[in-house]
Amino acid sequence: MYLAIKEMKHAKLRYSLIIFTLFLIAYLIYFLTGLAYGLANNNRSAIDHWDANRIVISQYANKNLAASELQTKSLPTIKGDQQDHAYLGQMMGVVSGSQIEKQNTSVFGIDFDDFLKPTLTKGRLPKATREVAVDDSLQEIKLNQEIKLNGRSEKYKVVGLTNDHRYNTQPVTYLSLKDFRQMRYGPAANNQINAVVLRDGASIKKDDQLTNLTIKQLIDNIPGYGPQVKTFALMIGALLIIVAFIVGIFMYIITIEKTTVYGVMRTQGISGGQLVSSLMWQSLFLGLIGVGAGFIGNLLTTLVLPVSVPYANNSLLIGAFSAVLLLMTVVGALFSIWRILKIDPLDAIGGA
Repeated sequence: MYLAIKEMKHAKLRYSLIIFTLFLIAYLIYFLTGLAYGLANNNRSAIDHWDANRIVISQYANKNLAASELQTKSLPTIKGDQQDHAYLGQMMGVVSGSQIEKQNTSVFGIDFDDFLKPTLTKGRLPKATREVAVDDSLQEIKLNQEIKLNGRSEKYKVVGLTNDHRYNTQPVTYLSLKDFRQMRYGPAANNQINAVVLRDGASIKKDDQLTNLTIKQLIDNIPGYGPQVKTFALMIGALLIIVAFIVGIFMYIITIEKTTVYGVMRTQGISGGQLVSSLMWQSLFLGLIGVGAGFIGNLLTTLVLPVSVPYANNSLLIGAFSAVLLLMTVVGALFSIWRILKIDPLDAIGGA
């Protein structure tokens, strides 16, 4: 450790360049991680609030909730406690009003006595006809405001506000199943739903017309969700590998430049193991400083990001990627070990 610190102090500029490079890569990885987690959360946060196990949709919907359509009267027997299953209607819509611009929303039709009811930050749950609860990420939305959905003439009163309830990246608007059916199917509405959500011990009899999905399977089949997660994972994985190569190249070049110095140190009785240990400590210090600076830079960036940017930090992901980044900086330095161990003191001093 002593040798590592002394050498870094002696060649400040050289090691500062390595630290700066690590800072840039770490900052980019943290930022991409925040974007990936934020986008993923915007696709699924409303579903996560259900705390459910499974969902049943139409066999012909290709695992897509929006494409599913069921008739409650045609469903097989649902086993389990009455409180452990709930009917769900879902469609994409557009919110408009006299004081707000048109905005996309995901409309959820639910029974507000079921477990699908959202947790509110302000107001109350809808009780009367044409009352709704909306996510507060809808711009310019206020309590007791009247809005329109999909350009229909009926007006809906906002009586409750939620936070972090989004589906397929859109803020969720909750209304009663009755209002949902009237809006989607018109006067002919009867008992149509999109899905049955199950939790705990509830189950439904197997039927060829139905598809029984886990909540994870439902989320994985949200349009665009899977490719989005895989794309970010591929970019972050590539950056982690690049870190190892960058550190490896830098440390290898520095090792070659110090061949004569290492030769002198070997003649003074310093073992190859001590030199390797010094190299490992150097790479670890470089990683700690570079990754730490990247983390601080990322935190400062979050303070100025606009609300519209789907960014969210996750402590577990940040911790995991920090550990992997440090590991890759050490792995990169391993490429120079063989060079140090094969140094012959006489040849090194002689300039060979």
